[in-house]
Amino acid sequence: MRKLVSYMGSVEWLQIIVFVVLTLVQVLLTLAIPDHMKHITDLMQSSNGNLQAIAPSGAWMFVCSLGALVCAVVASGCIAYASSTVIMRMRKDLFDKILSFNLTEMKRFSASSLITRCTNDVEQVRLFVCLGLQAVVQCPLTIAIAINKMSGRPEWMAAVLFTVLFLVVTTATLFALSVSKMAKVQRLIDIVNRITKEHLTGMRVVHAYNGYELQQRQFSQTNDDLTKTSISANRLSGAIQPFYFLCVNGLTLAIYVIGSIMIYMLPDVGEKHQLFSQMVVFATYALSAFEAFAMIIVVIAFMPRVVISMRRVAEVTETEVTISDGMATTGANGRFGTLEFRNVSFAYPGAAENALKNVSFSVEKGQTLAIIGATGSGKTTLLNLIVRFYDVTDGAVYVDGRDVRDYNLWALRDKIGYVPQKSFLFAGTIGSNIDYGHKSGLQNTLAEIKRASEIGQSKDFIERKEGAYGARVEEGGSNFSGGQRQRLTISRAVCRDPEFYLFDDSFSALDFKTDAVLRKTLRENAKDATQVIVGQRIGSIMNADVILVIDKGMIVGQGTHQELLQTCEVYREIASSQLSSEELS
Repeated sequence: MRKLVSYMGSVEWLQIIVFVVLTLVQVLLTLAIPDHMKHITDLMQSSNGNLQAIAPSGAWMFVCSLGALVCAVVASGCIAYASSTVIMRMRKDLFDKILSFNLTEMKRFSASSLITRCTNDVEQVRLFVCLGLQAVVQCPLTIAIAINKMSGRPEWMAAVLFTVLFLVVTTATLFALSVSKMAKVQRLIDIVNRITKEHLTGMRVVHAYNGYELQQRQFSQTNDDLTKTSISANRLSGAIQPFYFLCVNGLTLAIYVIGSIMIYMLPDVGEKHQLFSQMVVFATYALSAFEAFAMIIVVIAFMPRVVISMRRVAEVTETEVTISDGMATTGANGRFGTLEFRNVSFAYPGAAENALKNVSFSVEKGQTLAIIGATGSGKTTLLNLIVRFYDVTDGAVYVDGRDVRDYNLWALRDKIGYVPQKSFLFAGTIGSNIDYGHKSGLQNTLAEIKRASEIGQSKDFIERKEGAYGARVEEGGSNFSGGQRQRLTISRAVCRDPEFYLFDDSFSALDFKTDAVLRKTLRENAKDATQVIVGQRIGSIMNADVILVIDKGMIVGQGTHQELLQTCEVYREIASSQLSSEELS
């Protein structure tokens, strides 16, 4: 609850104050109506149905009903606004926290689970805020006034208390049985979202491998589990409504049966008329009090599901981010474009062995460092340490002469143009995707975007498209080929004009001619930038100033292409599998 209050601003507090005042007025006006009903009933008996005698009380009933309606509408608007803005801030806080996550935190939560927490769980909290505030403000006053009006009639009060007790016991039992099922429903929703997301993102693979039956089987199994669990949970919670109507009708019947017996036993006709009007008014107050009790019970019963949702939200917002922010924004002693690994070792969280072992090397400004090795040897891990997706286990990584752990994350990553192994584009336009790489605080012009696309070898196919740089990009870049996506992500990095280029096997989808032209334009236009290239093709890295050969997390060779052919057996085997004997010689 304290967490919810922390999201409230002055406007929300004002809305809640207005809501409280109007709700109290609404309750007073609503509960004034039975008194006018009694007055009308008494007047009809004493004046033999004279309409003029009952007109003033009828007018007051109308005024009270209209006033209660206006107060209810305005109060509902206030609480709807306050709850929506509070939840908006909670959702933003949740999303901001997710943005701060690094790869370690992302492995703890699946993407589908985070989406569910940002949508379904947050909505559960919003509904509870609306219902809970209404129950807290409206119900106690309604119960207090109704009980005060009903006092003096123990026969009828006994019926009311018995009915409330029956509803409390029944509701508590049903919801106690459904709590565990509600938690399971939330987990199954996460799984359904995951399977749906996997199908949508991997649709080409599903189609290519005729994986429809497997996907349908996975989805159907989880969907069936979700359906069965939901039916079981909803059957329990849904049984509350029939029991509620049973209690309402039973209470009304009990009041009228008891009242009829009491009226029958009275000898005087006038007393009979008076008791009849009291019975009508008592029934109205009893039902108002019972509805208030029922609302409180529903809110209390709804709390377990909200507690589960709040706990799931809190798990995200209270997660400790493993990568802490430093203070430095520039390199040491004005250094620029230098990169150094000093005795770096790294193990993934929970892993038994190190992915990198005692790695040391250095690169100067404007040089190109290439990294080659077998799949799983640690090449991508090395790049992840430079960008600080993870922190080293031992040793240190230095950028511009300063330990990367001392940098402000924003400042560190502002130095880097990173092209990941898997090319990813955002929904929008081609221009917005390339301009996504602009440095913080800057906005690139169309001319700069065109220049970046020209260097990244994407200009030709962009300008052939209708709309050119304004052409639509679907989510994930699904309307582009793999090679086009790769060139666009390279153009995005170029648009950043960074100190360091990190290419994680980023030329694999390019043909040899495009690859050669791209590397040539990069050398010409980014000669002051330091390049780190992870590659599998000898042709993409053989002209690098320094080549590292990684095997099982260790550097087994370091030098130029010609030097490694002479000194490194692993490199020579890779080169022999890709180059002809003439090229090797």
